[in-house]
This record gives sequence, structure tokens and C-alpha cells, in this order.
Amino acid sequence: MNRTHRFSLPGKLRSELRIVFIALAADLVVAALKFLAARESGSASMSSEGVHSLIDASTEIILLYGLLVSAKRATPEHQLGFGREVFFWNFVVAVLIFALGSGIALLDGIQQMMSPRPIENVELNYIVLSLSGVAEVVALWLALGGANAKKGTQSLFRSLRRRRDPTALTILFGGAAAVLGLIATAVGLSLSVASGDPRYDGATSVAIALILALTAFKLAAESKSLLIGVPADESVVTAILSDVRARASVTTINGMVSVHLAPDQLLVSLSIWFDDSLSKKGIEAEIEGIEEDLYKTYPQIVALFIKPQTPARYAALHGDAPSIATLWRPLRDVARTKAARLEQAGTD
Repeated sequence: MNRTHRFSLPGKLRSELRIVFIALAADLVVAALKFLAARESGSASMSSEGVHSLIDASTEIILLYGLLVSAKRATPEHQLGFGREVFFWNFVVAVLIFALGSGIALLDGIQQMMSPRPIENVELNYIVLSLSGVAEVVALWLALGGANAKKGTQSLFRSLRRRRDPTALTILFGGAAAVLGLIATAVGLSLSVASGDPRYDGATSVAIALILALTAFKLAAESKSLLIGVPADESVVTAILSDVRARASVTTINGMVSVHLAPDQLLVSLSIWFDDSLSKKGIEAEIEGIEEDLYKTYPQIVALFIKPQTPARYAALHGDAPSIATLWRPLRDVARTKAARLEQAGTD
């Protein structure tokens, strides 16, 4: 039995949109300042930083689109909804950062190293770098303030991964890359001025390209994992299994499969062996009770499938093959043990 909900989440969506809007506003202001400084000084690294901020702003517009379309309701053609739009557009953002941000910064750096241009108006560059640094740090702090409050004792990165929140993770990585880029630019400008060799400025632009490339690869890997399908966090799985196991009618939970359709959307499938004394109608009533309880307790569950199944049948079907998302291995082992005991009892 199963039930599929309509799953627009206005409260969560507003929070995510706020994060992206703050980052977008900061990047547009910072990009304008950096391009102004690059034009006045001729600095390749400052120009690369301007491109970096402009690419960040472009990616945030893409993230906004992804968040909005992911909230669309399910249709007959897309019966589980559009939640994975968030994962897909985060992957597009990673590709964009690598192809444009890193590529342009690399070309600027190589050009400056091969045909050095003297750096002028150094004071303006430092002023812009200082203002940009303040803007980036404040924007990152404001954007991820809510996420930081929810992380508990975990690190912010671990918390965002556990919640399967690629948008906030992209903002976090993008902000960290921006701060590293500003530090690299300041170092490169200082070396260029101190030595009188503008090639240091070009080398800094190449370093910025490397920072962007590493950021893009990390974000792409995270988005790829989410697109392929990742299970619910272990704490959520444990809680669901504990609640189901607490019911007197449930003899064994053979296994559980879960997969994220979006950061706050879960598909869950359970294989359960009920008490032998229950009739067919009794089992149906128990399944309905489990469904109602789980939907109420875990609103992130948007599709729930419960299959009455003996441990022997479950073990025969699954064997040692890995499941699509999450096989609760301890429970599978219990199911196999019970199946073996039943078979042994039958032979005796």
C-alpha cells in the first residue's frame, strides 16, 4: 500500500530562497567593485575575481530557478514530483563554475604571465578587496545563519550533507572559495608590488582558477550522488524503524529502502513480517495505522510503500545483492536467521 502527497514546502522554500537572495545581492555588488578596480589598475587577478563574483551571481540565479521549479506539484508524467530539480540545477551550477569561472581565470592568468601588464592604482585594489571581504563574510554569515543554528553538535558541512541540502552547501562552498580567492588576490598583488613583477598577479589568477576548479568538482560530486539517489540519514532510518518495531503486530522488519527525492522529500519502502494470528483485514488495518503514524511523524515522507513479507521470502529475493538505496543490514541478518530457524524446524 502507498500514498503520495502533494509536497510543496513553502516554509522551507522561503528559507532557501532567502539564502540565495542574500548571496546574489552580495555577489552583484562585489562583482561591480572588482571590475571597477580591475579596469583602473589593470590587475588580471582582480579581473578574475570580478568574473568569479559574476559567475557566482549567475549560478545563484540558476539556483533560484531550481528551487522554484522543484516546488511544482506532481503530475501524471512525474508522479513523484519535481524535487530532484534542485539536485540537477546544483549540478549545472558546478559545471558552470568549472567551465566559465575557472576557465576564464586560467586564461587571464596565463595572459598576464606571458604578457605582463603593470599594475596601477594599487590602493584602490586593496580598498575593493577589503570591502569585498567584508561583504562576502557578512553575506555568508547571514545566509547560513539558519543552517548553523540547526547543525547541533555536528560540523556545518556534515549537517548540510546529512540534510541533503545542496543549495546551502553550494552557497557555503561558493562563499569559502570567494574568501580564499580574495586572500590569494591580496597576496598576489602584494608580491607584484613588492617585487615589481606583475607575473605574480598572473600566477594568482591561475591559483584562483584552481580554487574554482576544486570547488566545482566537489559540488559536482555531491550533486551527482544526490541525483543517483541517496538514502535518508542514519538517524532518520533508525527512528522510523524504531517506531514501526514498537507496534505489537510487527514481528520482524526485514528491510528498509529509502531515497531522497529532494532535501525534504523521502520515498520509503518497508518489508515487514506481521504476527501470524492477524487476518488479511487485520494486516491491512495495521498497514494503514503504520502509514498514518509515519506520515504524521515524518512529514518529509512523500511516498510510502509497505509490503507484508516473510523473512524467508525476503532473504530468498535479496540474498547478498546490494539494494538500490539503503538495506538495513542488521535487520536483514535477523530475517535470515529467523528464516533459517523456520527451515530447520520444518525439516525436523
